[in-house]
Amino acid sequence: MKKPMLVGLCTMILLLWIAGCSFLQQKGPEIANWEPALSPDGTTIAFESPGEKGLEIYTRVLENGETTQLTKNEVDDWSPSWSPQGDRIVFVSNREKNVDLYVIELESFAVTRLTTHEGNEVNPCWGINDKILFNSDRSDIWEIYMVDPDGQNLIKVTETTASE
Repeated sequence: MKKPMLVGLCTMILLLWIAGCSFLQQKGPEIANWEPALSPDGTTIAFESPGEKGLEIYTRVLENGETTQLTKNEVDDWSPSWSPQGDRIVFVSNREKNVDLYVIELESFAVTRLTTHEGNEVNPCWGINDKILFNSDRSDIWEIYMVDPDGQNLIKVTETTASE
């Protein structure tokens, strides 16, 4: 295994161990109110917290504390990131027995699967250009990818070359 890949893998395992992520069945501190993301207008945060059967995505209005559960299922949903318009949130889920990206419309709560590759897609970040950046190991090494919010126009942003 190449040194950069080993370091990245070890770092990811350490971070997951520290977080005690339920999707790995690790013991550790309970995740609650985790990975806050501020809405573009600065009024609301999105975050993940335990639901009945796994981590779910929530929003909380900062002014009055009103909290809304956006997802509800038997698997984990995590890593929310707001669209520049504040009307959608991209997040990670393992609901199809694979770690993929999903987008939820905040008005209708409609959820759309964004990626379907057998690799893992994590760390979504919605850019101001209405593109979603994320990490994936779909090429057997973690790289950065970019995709439209409808799952079209996938672009591999980085290209790691093998070095000894």
